[in-house]
Amino acid sequence: MPSAGFPYGPVPRGGQVWLEGAAPALLIVHALAGIALLGSTTHNAVLLVGYLRGRFGRVKLEKLYVRIQLAAYLATFLLGSVIYPAYRIYVRAAVFDRHAVWASNLFDIKENLAAMGLPLVVAFALLSRTIAPRRGEPWMPVYTVMGLSLAALVWIVFLAGLVVVSERGL
Repeated sequence: MPSAGFPYGPVPRGGQVWLEGAAPALLIVHALAGIALLGSTTHNAVLLVGYLRGRFGRVKLEKLYVRIQLAAYLATFLLGSVIYPAYRIYVRAAVFDRHAVWASNLFDIKENLAAMGLPLVVAFALLSRTIAPRRGEPWMPVYTVMGLSLAALVWIVFLAGLVVVSERGL
């Protein structure tokens, strides 16, 4: 019999999973880091579009957004990895794999995209340290495409995460 607020009923917890008790709080911190990532990536993308138009007045701010983006990406990824065991046992195996296979599949797509974005965000941050947008460097188109691609990837991953957790959270 489903309990109020959860469409699939309560999931019994056995205390066998690492950081199981902290997982709901860590999920909130994971979401907050994701919001910081989304904001820094989006603001960076806006400035990159300005670069395409020849506007280079906020280069220092753009570089700051890249540093925040890298830190937020790493924090979000690490926190997601820490809470994954509890999710895998208490949400995915107990609920999604049985009753909402689409949510399991969406989660897998989201995680694969996030994993592919990890080397991209590191490479983007490294390139950011060496590139000077005002000089019209040959790497500027690559840099801009990397930043805009990261923004699209982060938005997709963020929205997919919201859909999955709205179906059933920790």
